[in-house]
Amino acid sequence: MKIIDGRSVYTITEINNLARESLEKINVWVEGELSAFRGYNTRYRYLYFDLKDPQSQYKLPCVLDPQIYDFTKDDLEDGMKLLALGTLSLWEKEGRYQMYVMRIEMFGQGILLENLEKLKKKLQQKGYFNQEAKKKLPDYPRTIAVVTSKDSDAWQDFKKHSINYFKFINCQLFDVLVQGQKSVLQIIETLKKVDKMNYEVIVLIRGGGSIEDLSGYNDEKLADQIYKAKTPILTGIGHEKDITIADLVADFRASTPTDAAKIIINNYLNLQEKLIHIKLLLSKLILNIISLNFQQIDSFLQHLLKQKEKYIYLKQNFGYLKKALTNGILNVISTNEAYIAKLLDKLNLLTPQK
Repeated sequence: MKIIDGRSVYTITEINNLARESLEKINVWVEGELSAFRGYNTRYRYLYFDLKDPQSQYKLPCVLDPQIYDFTKDDLEDGMKLLALGTLSLWEKEGRYQMYVMRIEMFGQGILLENLEKLKKKLQQKGYFNQEAKKKLPDYPRTIAVVTSKDSDAWQDFKKHSINYFKFINCQLFDVLVQGQKSVLQIIETLKKVDKMNYEVIVLIRGGGSIEDLSGYNDEKLADQIYKAKTPILTGIGHEKDITIADLVADFRASTPTDAAKIIINNYLNLQEKLIHIKLLLSKLILNIISLNFQQIDSFLQHLLKQKEKYIYLKQNFGYLKKALTNGILNVISTNEAYIAKLLDKLNLLTPQK
């Protein structure tokens, strides 16, 4: 520093040194989104990355000691929300500041993911995910309790692909919140109530969302209720890639609410196909019987005509014979039609309403 005309004047080097010393006197916590994380390279002593403000997109360059990174035992990936404790410093040559990170923690979604993995391990050790503990879904369920929001797309999709297709299925909606602090308790209480109501299956569904949106379905108390339930529980939560704790504990997991509906009616669809096939076979059989009877009648008449000299009263008796044969054929047809009508009545009960 020099005194020029009574004023303190610093060189660039001196002012950068002063700035660095001032910054390094304090430790600060910084919240940000991990960006440009390059991983560890043995050629360098440190790990380098940016912490980014997702709103303004401003970035803070960071330097991390690999020993600290190893200590966290977490896989760092771009996009993670982090809390970092460090000291700001200035790279004097460039006049650019950066933060030397001393501690790093996951924040927001990162914390949720960490807690989720811990809960998975705990429940797995308790046997909640064991296949032998899961109850079998009924083959042809007629009474179904659906636990979801009445205003949700999940409920509309489920109805469209199940009860709107087979009207005889008794499907009762139990309206609950599917997001927010109160949702978990409401879902648990509803499952307790429904489990005592003798439904054949309980369907727990909701649409997709972020891990924060689905956090209610990653609750330990909800997992306990699903595991203890006497009624088989089918889940269809989020999208195919979303797998919650509730999905893992449930007796059967569908990838989406629509998929849950298809699982419910799958055996009905298979039965419907079999009945349609039987209907076609019976139709062919009846036509074959009728055709064979007419062939036999024609053959018999031809035989009578060839032997007409042997029968004096052929003309008089032929009318009676023809009437008797015709009545016999009609009786056969009527008997088969009655049998087919009964089968068709049963089939129509399983036929989708257009």
